[in-house]
Amino acid sequence: MNYYPPCSRPDLVLGLSPHSDGSALTVLQQAKGSPVGLQILKNSTWVPVQPIPNALVINIGDTLEVLTNGKYRSVEHRAVAHEEQDRLSIATFYAPSYEVALGPMQEFFDENHPCKYRRYNHGEYSKHYVTNKLQGKKTLDFAKIQVENTN
Repeated sequence: MNYYPPCSRPDLVLGLSPHSDGSALTVLQQAKGSPVGLQILKNSTWVPVQPIPNALVINIGDTLEVLTNGKYRSVEHRAVAHEEQDRLSIATFYAPSYEVALGPMQEFFDENHPCKYRRYNHGEYSKHYVTNKLQGKKTLDFAKIQVENTN
């Protein structure tokens, strides 16, 4: 659960730093009457996600991006405070157990679409995720295959 109290100077605070979720999917419920607080990054612009009564928000996480070799990309998002209203949200994360080895599924890479992510243990990634600062999608660098510069 995330609770964001009203803030007289919301321009000076950030409710939750920009990040993508380490899970496969995140299901988010925003409390009825909550102000806009969730924003997604689209084309380098922060776009507010308007709460819809009785609806859930589904975020694609880093795990699904890796499994699909980038076909489905995790969404970078943040939470911002509101000047007059508090905001409550409940997030449920769906992710593999820590023992599971992950990597792109074979149907998502071939000679025309090279593999972008290495295989790794989900527990290793989870530890990396929770021990590093939330900085956009930077935590996903953990799984990316580094391409050597041949120049």
